[in-house]
Amino acid sequence: MNQNRSLGDWVVATRPWSFPAAFTAMFVPLSYYFWTHQTASSAAHCPWYLFLSIILMGVVFQAAGNLLGDYHDHVSGVDSQNNYNGVMSMKSGKFSPKEIRRFGWVMLCIGTVLGLLITWLAGDWHLLLFGAVGAAMTVIYYWLKYHALGDVDILCLFALLPALGIGWMLTGGFDWRILLLVLPHGLQIVAILHANNTRDIVTDRNAGIRTLSIQIGGRTAQWLFVVETLLPYLLLSVYAIVGWMPWWVLLACLCLPLSLKSCRQMLQAPVESDKAIAQLDQAQGQLVLLFGLLICIGFFIAVWTA
Repeated sequence: MNQNRSLGDWVVATRPWSFPAAFTAMFVPLSYYFWTHQTASSAAHCPWYLFLSIILMGVVFQAAGNLLGDYHDHVSGVDSQNNYNGVMSMKSGKFSPKEIRRFGWVMLCIGTVLGLLITWLAGDWHLLLFGAVGAAMTVIYYWLKYHALGDVDILCLFALLPALGIGWMLTGGFDWRILLLVLPHGLQIVAILHANNTRDIVTDRNAGIRTLSIQIGGRTAQWLFVVETLLPYLLLSVYAIVGWMPWWVLLACLCLPLSLKSCRQMLQAPVESDKAIAQLDQAQGQLVLLFGLLICIGFFIAVWTA
C-alpha cells in the first residue's frame, strides 16, 4: 500500500465531482421555501448559518455514501480493474479497503454530529427522525443498489427526504406539494447514478449484482436516462404555468442543449458499451450543479423582483 498520500488524494477518494448533487439537493428546497415565505424586505433575516450547515451536512453524507459504496464495490468484486468509474483509490493500492471503510464511517459520524447541531440550532428534535432516515439510507445504499433499488434510494436521499426535512424545519409542517416540485432536480440527480449503472452493466452482471439497468436491459436503460434527463424541463414548465413556481425557474432550460448532447451520446452508444459513455456520469454531475443553481437563481430573482 502506498503511504505517500496527500490531502488531495483523500479528497479525490470521496469522489468530489458528485458533490453538486448533495449541494443542490439542499439548496433547491431551501430556495423554494425562501420564495414562498420571504419577501425582499425580510430576506436579511434568513438564518444563513443554518442553511450553510444543512448544505455542509448533505455534502458530508454524500462523501460517506461514496466511500462506503466504493468499499463494498471493491470487496464484492463489482469494482473491477477494467471499469471506468474514475476512482483508483483502492485499485491503485493508494488506500487499503479498510482505510476507505474507516474514512467513510468517520464522514458518517461527522455528518451525524452536524445533524445534531442543526437540530439544536433549529430547536426541534423532530428533525432527528429525518437525519436518522438519511443516515440509514446512506449506509444501506450499496445493498439497495445491488438489488435494483439504488435509483429509489438516490431519489429519496437527494430530493424527497431533504425537501420534507427542510420544510419541517422552516414551517413546522409538511407541504406535500414539495415532493412534486423537487422531482425535476431529483430526476437529474438520479440520472447520474443511472448513467453509471448503464455504463457498468457488463461488469456489474459479472459480479452477480442486479442494478436497475441490468433488470430492464441495456437499450431500455438508455431510454430511461433520456426520460430522466429531459422530463425535468417539461415538469418545470408545467409548474410555472400552474403557478407552483415562478417563471424565472425556467432559466434552468439554458441547460437543455447540454442535456440533449448527453442524450445523443447515450443513445448513440452501443448497447452495453462502457467506453462510449465512460465519463457520462461525471458530465451529468456537472449538469446537475448548473441545473440546480439556475433553479435557485430563478427563485431568488422572483423574490427580489416581487
